[in-house]
Amino acid sequence: MIRLRTDGLLRRLLLFILLFSLCFTVLASSVQLYFEYRREMRDIEARMALIRAGYLASLERSLWDLDEAQLDVQLRGLVDFSDVARVRLVSDDFTLLRGDAEPKGPLRIERFPLDYQPPSGPARHLGELEVSIDLGAVHRRLYATGLASLLWMGVFLCGLAVALSGLFYRLVTRHLQVMAEFARRIGAGHWQQPLRLDRRRSARPDEIDTVAHALDDMRRAILSDIERRELDRLALQGKRDELQAMVERRTASLARAKDEAEAANLAKSRFLATMSHELRTPLNGILGMAELLRGARLDATDRQRLEALYKAGEGLLAILDEVLCFARLEEGESHAETLVFSLRQLCGEVLALLEPMALERGDTLHVAIDGQLAEHQHGAEQYLRQVLSNLLANAIKFTEHGQVTLRVQVLASDERGQRLRVSVSDNGIGIEPAMQAKIFDRFIQASEAVARRYGGTGLGLAICKHLVQKLGGCIGLDSVPGQGSCFWFELDMARGQPAVAREHAHVASASLDILVVEDVALNREVVGGLLARDGHRVCFAEDAEQALQACAQRRFGLILLDVHLPGMNGVELCRRIRATPGPNRDSRILALTAGVQPAQVPGYLAAGMQGVLAKPLRLGQLRQALAEAAPAELAAPADGAGMDWSLLQTHRSLLGEQKLQDLLAVLRQSLEQHATALADALQAMDCTEVLHLAHRLAGSCDSLGFAGLAALLRRLEAAAQRHDAQALLALGEPLTAQLEQARTTLQQLTQR
Repeated sequence: MIRLRTDGLLRRLLLFILLFSLCFTVLASSVQLYFEYRREMRDIEARMALIRAGYLASLERSLWDLDEAQLDVQLRGLVDFSDVARVRLVSDDFTLLRGDAEPKGPLRIERFPLDYQPPSGPARHLGELEVSIDLGAVHRRLYATGLASLLWMGVFLCGLAVALSGLFYRLVTRHLQVMAEFARRIGAGHWQQPLRLDRRRSARPDEIDTVAHALDDMRRAILSDIERRELDRLALQGKRDELQAMVERRTASLARAKDEAEAANLAKSRFLATMSHELRTPLNGILGMAELLRGARLDATDRQRLEALYKAGEGLLAILDEVLCFARLEEGESHAETLVFSLRQLCGEVLALLEPMALERGDTLHVAIDGQLAEHQHGAEQYLRQVLSNLLANAIKFTEHGQVTLRVQVLASDERGQRLRVSVSDNGIGIEPAMQAKIFDRFIQASEAVARRYGGTGLGLAICKHLVQKLGGCIGLDSVPGQGSCFWFELDMARGQPAVAREHAHVASASLDILVVEDVALNREVVGGLLARDGHRVCFAEDAEQALQACAQRRFGLILLDVHLPGMNGVELCRRIRATPGPNRDSRILALTAGVQPAQVPGYLAAGMQGVLAKPLRLGQLRQALAEAAPAELAAPADGAGMDWSLLQTHRSLLGEQKLQDLLAVLRQSLEQHATALADALQAMDCTEVLHLAHRLAGSCDSLGFAGLAALLRRLEAAAQRHDAQALLALGEPLTAQLEQARTTLQQLTQR
């Protein structure tokens, strides 16, 4: 007896056979029913044709003769036809109905016109014969036929499926079960017992025999492999201790190398920070004193010597900046901040900046910009500015009484962006072919003679290569010695939407009271001389204690803090000034430092400083900072919202666009959270809550340039501190207007 197992393979086979049998049975029955239905319809059509050919003429004659009895006999004869449920004759003289008055089920109704041709005269329309065919009887016969066919075919195919399943079990499934049990034994580690199938050996092995032989061969191969592995294990066991000792030695060596590398990296960072501070501090004195002496009355020889001194200091500062810039790039501290800008405008600005250098060397500058260039781009504008500045400065430097051309070409363009090729060509000294492949490496110059004659660090082109690669582009050059060089780079630039102008230049038109906190006497003299030249009143403090005493006695329009002060440093001093009630709690404070590493700047801003002045000080930078610190009534922005756009631009240049956007988003969220609470506190005249919220919001607004809103919040804070209900009521409406303006401005700024 065949025992049907519930194993997956046999069960699936039986299921597939039954499913196929069912589909085949249904399909065959459907085909059979279709042909039966066609036969039934043909029979009905034949009966209708018989009525049309054999009955209509006699009915027309009887109707013409008005022989009702004959008509009744004829209609009854029609009702006796198969599947005719009802016959009705309608004329002007008779309305006869035979069969079921209201037959059930679906009907097919055929209507025959009764026209009689008398012996003389035209044909006469006598009436109409209506024959109703009972399709329900046809459907019942088809149903019975189909059901019988399904039953017989289903029984036959199910029997066939069971028979095939039994045969498959006998020929395949039971042997697969034996082989599966054999594989489980192999997996459990029982390799000695061979595979035996319960079947007669055949002269022609089939697939089952092939699989069984392969499994047994696998068993023998496993036994052989185990023996070989055991021999290998015994052979390798003697080497294991030696290898382990070697690994331990290498691990210790790698650990020492890691510690040395970390120490070297830390020493490098400390060296860069120390070099930045220690070199910029004396440079501040050199360039500052030279700047002061420029205003003195000197003869031609002394003025020439002074200019030589100033240019030497400028050159030393440029070398220092290049070294520090390349170090930041290698350490990954420099990140591309993207913003919307105009490449046309950028090219014009860089050319205008370098034009004095070109005129000094007798060079002429040309620019050629493709007319297809988009009006605005979106990308790392600062990186492009530095690359263009380096390439143009190099071209001017190595060209005398020649021509330097900046060219921008559009290689490809679509709706998202453009592929650009920017080139800087000159007709200067050129570069030897042997040096062209290495010219972008660090500390590499065209030749030793060029290095001696023109100077430089050999880092400018290496910085350009780093920056272009960070932008996803490529850089190269074409040069012929003695005829000139063409440095080019290609990159993809996304199109940008023009941003609404948000910066306003401020020019201080009055002198300021300024406190300079600096521990180095030379630096105090330099800063004091530069400030006094523009008519400002300057007070000095050598350390934090003197600065706090001065801040407690009078108000200053601007405070310049050296970061590296003895005792309490400048960052802690700024925090003390901001946290101590007094006349200088809201004064503008700038960091005065030689430490210009990007990682240090956020700490200065977090302490309450509103910008950084890098040593050595330049007169232009100092004047710009003074213009930004001018009183509100002298330097009010043109938009009426009380925005300090220059401070916002300072944050953008120091922190980058992405960090600035994050800070603006935080301020926007803070205003949304606390504005309603502040309005409720004003309405309830809760002076304590108004004082707390106004103070909290004022600091955030002031640090991000919302000077108008910050000033109004300070007035609100002062009124709450005095419990002046009348002043609080008067400030309610202006506060609502300022908050709405601030929300609008923040929305515009954060959607750039």
